[in-house]
Amino acid sequence: MKTKIWKNLLLSFALCAGAATFTDAKAQMLNKSAVERASEKYTEEQKVNYLIQYIAKMENATFIRNGSEHTCKQAAEHLESKWEKHKDDVKTANGFVEELASRSGLTGEPYKIRFADGTTKTTNQVLLKALQQLQ
Repeated sequence: MKTKIWKNLLLSFALCAGAATFTDAKAQMLNKSAVERASEKYTEEQKVNYLIQYIAKMENATFIRNGSEHTCKQAAEHLESKWEKHKDDVKTANGFVEELASRSGLTGEPYKIRFADGTTKTTNQVLLKALQQLQ
């Protein structure tokens, strides 16, 4: 009888130890894949799309282009159309900001964003900061 109890105890211990080892290995695998995913680089197109959506989702802000006020959603649509038209020539997110999203192609006037608190910044400043935070 004692032998049977000891065998069951040992078997239970072995199963628990095996489960812990399996759980630890599984946790390490999950952690590793999470770290690997976090370290993956975004493509330049993903970065540009992020910046466009960043503008689109701004609340209580006004986009100013050539002296006219627009919603941030309208601004995002405008920037997206510029990107679609020129993305074969502009290869990076930084290039998108510098060449397409910072100023009017017609007048050269800088695009601006006026925030709810009344402060105004150029889209160049806003997008370069957002791009820096993304990387």
